[in-house]
Amino acid sequence: MIPSSLQRTTADTLQQLIDVLTQLDDSAYQQSLPVLSDTSIGKHVRHIAEFYLCLFGGMPLKQVNYDGRKRNLQLETDVRFAIHTLYCIIQEVLSIEKDDTLQLRQEYTPGEPIWAGSTYFRELIFNLEHCIHHLATIRIGVSSMRQAYAIPETFGIAPSTVQHQQSIYLQ
Repeated sequence: MIPSSLQRTTADTLQQLIDVLTQLDDSAYQQSLPVLSDTSIGKHVRHIAEFYLCLFGGMPLKQVNYDGRKRNLQLETDVRFAIHTLYCIIQEVLSIEKDDTLQLRQEYTPGEPIWAGSTYFRELIFNLEHCIHHLATIRIGVSSMRQAYAIPETFGIAPSTVQHQQSIYLQ
């Protein structure tokens, strides 16, 4: 099966993150950054990865519950482990063979779950948008560090914004 545009865009976005992370050591990855309200790059990467892992973990039951995700602290402290996990997520994204329905569970008020119908691709879209939002935050954090790191020009920028900016330059 040929991956969809959504799958390719997701894989490319996660690969951008990996490319940035390969420049960091564990100390930089774990560093508490004032510009990020004293959170770290690692905490944002953990959050991104866990949402994807939660989606994949729920696929066999056709249910996803992001609130119930398992928080793996190794993802926020061990940059090599995080990179490995992101590679695994890319492979999982590219292996989705078809869109299918699932139920999304969300709980805004304790003890009052809300169930809503969704699909794998709809949740993949949500995860991609969620990832891009966190990449924008990671960009701010990495840019605030003393050492200069190479950050792709489109890192943390929505594809629609990139397309809009390119159309302006073509005029």
